[in-house]
Amino acid sequence: MHILVAEDNYVNQKVLEKFFKKLGGCTVSIVGDGQQALNYLSGPPATCPRPDIIIMDNAMPVMGGQEATRIIRTQPPFTTDPLIRTTPIIALVASMVSDRERYLAQGFDDVLHKPFRLQSLKRMILFWSRQRRNPAGGGAAGIAPLPPPVPVPLRPTAQWGPFPLRAFRGPRSLL
Repeated sequence: MHILVAEDNYVNQKVLEKFFKKLGGCTVSIVGDGQQALNYLSGPPATCPRPDIIIMDNAMPVMGGQEATRIIRTQPPFTTDPLIRTTPIIALVASMVSDRERYLAQGFDDVLHKPFRLQSLKRMILFWSRQRRNPAGGGAAGIAPLPPPVPVPLRPTAQWGPFPLRAFRGPRSLL
């Protein structure tokens, strides 16, 4: 499976690259903005392999993810290439407000909020690796959206007793 990541943040690029190497069986190409993603997708397949999934940051310099996705979904040569036309695009958004329907209406197939958890990214990649996008409508045909991720407590819970500091196994700064 080949994944194209369009992300302008260097740290996020490295985290995603390391994750996909750890996942195994994945190759990844990383570009810095939406224009570079369009250039990659319009390049020859011999040097720019067609991705199975595109992960697109929403806000990037030069060209943002929304504009790049709109171009991929509506303009040739992307609409004439069946491999690109049916490729799922996952939006990476920093907003904590759930605007899922708005992103789906703009041509994205799914939404991943930053900071993302690797388990939710893995679940999303595994889900979309088995699906292809229906070019006639938004999202994949006949597929229910993923349920929201289960919240995970950020701090470890400790059992307090007569010696609370002995029961706590984490760093003291979390007390």
